Amino acid sequence: MDAASASVLALACASTTARLIGTAVDCDNAALRGRQRALAGAMSAAGVGPGSVVAIVAERTPDTIAAILAILGLGAAYLPLDPQYPRERLAMMLADARPMLLLGRADLLPGFAGNGIAMLSLDAVPADAVGDLPPVMEDPDALAYVLFTSGSTGRPKGVAMRRGPLARLIDWHVAHPRLGTPARTLQFAPLGFDVSFQEIFSTFATGGTLVLPSDAQRRDPYELLALLERERVERIFLPYVALQALAEAVAAGGVVPRMLRDVITAGEQLRITRAIRALCSALPGCVLHNHYGPTETHVVSSHELSGDPANWPELPPIGRALPHVRVRVVDAHLDDVTGDAEGELLLGGDCLAAGYIHRPELTAERFIERGGERWYRTGDRVRNAGDGVLDYRGRLDEQIKLDGYRIEPAEIEVVLCRHPAIAEAIVVAMNAMGGKRLVAHVVAQDAQADEVSLATLLREHCEATLAPYLVPQAFVLHVALPLTASGKIDRRELARGSDETTMTWPAHAPLEQQLAGLWQQLLGLDALDIDANLFDVGARSLTVVHALTELRRHGYRSVSVVQIYEHPSVAKLAALLRAQTSSAAPEITAPDTALTSRAENQRSALSHFARRGGDTR
Repeated sequence: MDAASASVLALACASTTARLIGTAVDCDNAALRGRQRALAGAMSAAGVGPGSVVAIVAERTPDTIAAILAILGLGAAYLPLDPQYPRERLAMMLADARPMLLLGRADLLPGFAGNGIAMLSLDAVPADAVGDLPPVMEDPDALAYVLFTSGSTGRPKGVAMRRGPLARLIDWHVAHPRLGTPARTLQFAPLGFDVSFQEIFSTFATGGTLVLPSDAQRRDPYELLALLERERVERIFLPYVALQALAEAVAAGGVVPRMLRDVITAGEQLRITRAIRALCSALPGCVLHNHYGPTETHVVSSHELSGDPANWPELPPIGRALPHVRVRVVDAHLDDVTGDAEGELLLGGDCLAAGYIHRPELTAERFIERGGERWYRTGDRVRNAGDGVLDYRGRLDEQIKLDGYRIEPAEIEVVLCRHPAIAEAIVVAMNAMGGKRLVAHVVAQDAQADEVSLATLLREHCEATLAPYLVPQAFVLHVALPLTASGKIDRRELARGSDETTMTWPAHAPLEQQLAGLWQQLLGLDALDIDANLFDVGARSLTVVHALTELRRHGYRSVSVVQIYEHPSVAKLAALLRAQTSSAAPEITAPDTALTSRAENQRSALSHFARRGGDTR
């Protein structure tokens, strides 16, 4: 590793301000470095050093960022844990990664008891503790982090990322004529997704300012727009679905973030919609950067869109490989294709992770040797569009890219088939007006099973094991699954859904009827009980965003994302809207705890508006 690459972690606190917006916390550079020293001292005393893995309960705070800097400075790797994940899934992650220490806020640590791992409370380390920053470790093969992605075997897999590729990525940022300049940058991605490293360290290494939004601001695109404008944010990293939600909010009357000049998107295929064109047109000089790269490599290619957005292609390419990345496009026999033929993308060069932590058989399956070099098989189909530019053409397998997440349907199918009531299960992504939905098609052991009761059982079964983004929004009962002419299950038939894009709103109908119609269109339902919990019938955080935008378009401008979560039925939402529009402002009944329980379980999902899914770009 050269001197510039080796210094990337040392640059992390060079001239940077980290702020948590929405609270009283304002952490400047000196305070951040002081906290880093204190935490490094406490972890060093606990035995953390080169080669260690430290699990950290992931929260978007300056304290957490200081802890990450301290972990990396000690030569260790960090493993972010989402406290919203089911205990069983977190236990699997801890068992695979084998961290020596678990770090987090005192009130969150009890939820991780019983895993046999030593725990250190962030609150137990005094703010004025004194410690020395250790010399930055420069071994390019040492691990920086372990991030878990969906696994086709029914078990998540932990990508063990080396420091070398990350240093090369930050080097590229620093040398970039636009991204290498200091900027006020939003830290939007959850720490469990690799883009968060890119957000944090590219900002630190270029002497920028990192703006940390609250969870409420991240969930609500209107509040997020207001934050971007108020804090004069110049650079944001957003998955396509979040960018689209932000653009739709601007189109529906949200504030235009006038200082925004660079928008970096990744996570799933970028599509230039009417709303995105309008947003970028309202930001003079703004450049839209389309990045691509799976968690196993982080960013490997980039394409920039500038000039008049009216001239941008609807489906932009994923661009050219970064300087430290090698690419090959191969056929089913792993031989190079010729010309502009489509094939699987292989990635090589100084961008590869070490593999999947403590999973050598899985590592050998995806990280292969060809021609004396190591390559990662992406499973993505691409085409060489000429001059080194790559077009993304979809997946070669059944993997789903949804809301920025990389989802292996087999992982969910395995969990469903563990339920004694299920004989077969297939999971697909279906189109609906509110965006794609994850739908489970099942065959029950009992031919007389009731679909509604079975759906309730299966949803609870999935929620006990799977991360929120992996829980299907709907369960469809079949006597038998449809087959193709060759006798295989017809996934395409099961995945067919509505491609409509125009929402209908009966102007003179009662409010309950208007709201029921809205949610039926968003969720792809034929009927909806006005007292039904919307989160029991498939609503999720992104559906809430779409509903909010529609409500604001029709005059309900006071409603917020949080209020929809607190009133998760048509009846309760109608009462809220009437109260907001009535001059008498009648008293609103307090939210029903039982009714909102599932909504609360979903509230963290928008915080993973990402999940590149942590996962694939």
